[in-house]
Amino acid sequence: MTDSLDRRSYLAVMLASATAGCSGWGDRMATPPPEPLTRGHIVAIGRDLETTTIEPTATETPVQDALDSVADSGGRIYLPPGIVRERGPVRPHRNTGIYGYGMNVSVLQITQPDTDGIRFDRSPRASRVQLDGFELRGPGQQSSSGVAIHFCDNGTDPVSDPADFYVGRLYCWAWNNSVYRVDEGVGPFQCRHDFLRMDECDAGDERALIEWRSSYGPANWFGTIVAYPSANVSGANSVLLHQRGGELTVGDITTGTTTGQLVDTQNGRLRVGRLHYEPTGQRTVPRSLVRIGPNGATRFDDVLIDSEAVRYVYKLGEGAGDAVLSGSVSGRGTIQRNTINVSGRLDPDRSSWYFGRSSDVDVTGSSETGSLRVLGSAGQGLG
Repeated sequence: MTDSLDRRSYLAVMLASATAGCSGWGDRMATPPPEPLTRGHIVAIGRDLETTTIEPTATETPVQDALDSVADSGGRIYLPPGIVRERGPVRPHRNTGIYGYGMNVSVLQITQPDTDGIRFDRSPRASRVQLDGFELRGPGQQSSSGVAIHFCDNGTDPVSDPADFYVGRLYCWAWNNSVYRVDEGVGPFQCRHDFLRMDECDAGDERALIEWRSSYGPANWFGTIVAYPSANVSGANSVLLHQRGGELTVGDITTGTTTGQLVDTQNGRLRVGRLHYEPTGQRTVPRSLVRIGPNGATRFDDVLIDSEAVRYVYKLGEGAGDAVLSGSVSGRGTIQRNTINVSGRLDPDRSSWYFGRSSDVDVTGSSETGSLRVLGSAGQGLG
């Protein structure tokens, strides 16, 4: 079903969209939506103010149909309050966006099992895509699923990678797979994610909730990542972040429920402001909260372990280097062995720095290079 909007309704959409997803959990719109949205329709607006409205129950792919209507011009589609069901996957075009009216107000549910939610696999790549102010729901807590947000190697664009992808406030729920995955052969760059929350998602059979498998992808930023996964399908803890390349900056990570290891990184650049670890009902105790492998550069500014246990906070494996590790590790949880485990010969040409005490470090592998520099007494004042 296709209708047109007059200019007054168009302006109402634009004003309402400016407030969508901005006030957090339980957000409310400052302006009532125009009539098509209150009737549960999807509204698509193109660059030339051409508009399309789609009745979601009239097709199995209402969101994709709306995106296709603005594929040539670029534009935004607006989800109404309530649940919009899509067979999936949704494949954005370049210069398009999907906007809702709040993370617990507008819901886009992918109904087909083993199907991705938002898939980036077009040729040429879909750059400048925006997702903001809605819930991206999987097919169900007991159903097999694809990946919620999936950057795929399409095999045709080795030098044309998606750029300037933007996530405002996005809530991912009931995915039994990775939630965010970047495949080998594709490197998103200059992508910004303000707030990404993942609840009741089970990545216990996968590498992590967030997987960066690609060896490249510069200047990508995450503000706040929140994860409260389940283990209903896999029966295992979910790792939060698996990184094998690229450049990632994260402001804050907060985790609970069945989260296991938080970070497994090598071959890339990673900087994290704060790790807040507060799981409940751990299936197993992680050997380390952070595992650092070879050929990367990492920095962790603050760590809180507020429940359950880890054996070590940081584990530096064979070839690790260029790590800057906070000695400020606190919380009500338990560190069973020590803060740092050096389990292999570190990179002799790239020193790592730990702002704590020498007694915080256990060496279970070769450390002949002395590449880990412990700075707990550096700068001590003289009497």
